[in-house]
Amino acid sequence: MTAHLVRRQNVVRGEAPWWLLPTMEYNLWEPVDAELSGLGRTGTSIKTARDFTVATLSDWGLGELSYDARVVISELVTNAVRHAGEPTRVRLLHHASHLVCVVADPTDRPPVVTDADYFAETGRGLRLVESLSCSWGWRLFDGRGKLVWAAFTTPATLHQRRASA
Repeated sequence: MTAHLVRRQNVVRGEAPWWLLPTMEYNLWEPVDAELSGLGRTGTSIKTARDFTVATLSDWGLGELSYDARVVISELVTNAVRHAGEPTRVRLLHHASHLVCVVADPTDRPPVVTDADYFAETGRGLRLVESLSCSWGWRLFDGRGKLVWAAFTTPATLHQRRASA
């Protein structure tokens, strides 16, 4: 791996699902995805993204993941609004054994995990993303912004692993 690739993508925790990075690189959002575009720089965009996530997961029969995914989407969209100006889209992907939540924004600045002071009112969002997802990271696109993603193992996969253990 070259230094250029390391600068452009980072998996902060866990491993990216095998299909995710090529999907982002070549814009191949298949087989199952849902997208919410045109989010603005308001608090309502965060609620809209949460509602979209819950409704989509319910439609896909993944309601069991709704609470965690809703919190993660809320944190990722909040970060995009706060640090990038606005999120441009939210995308949900369900492929094989994973659900992936992706938030795109127009900046090239990667997300930064911080250690918030005990009394701080902000600075814990990415720690929540880290604790609720099985893996998460980001991908920069030269001059086209970035995608921040978080992956979850789908409930059917969890049940299969528990049954085989």
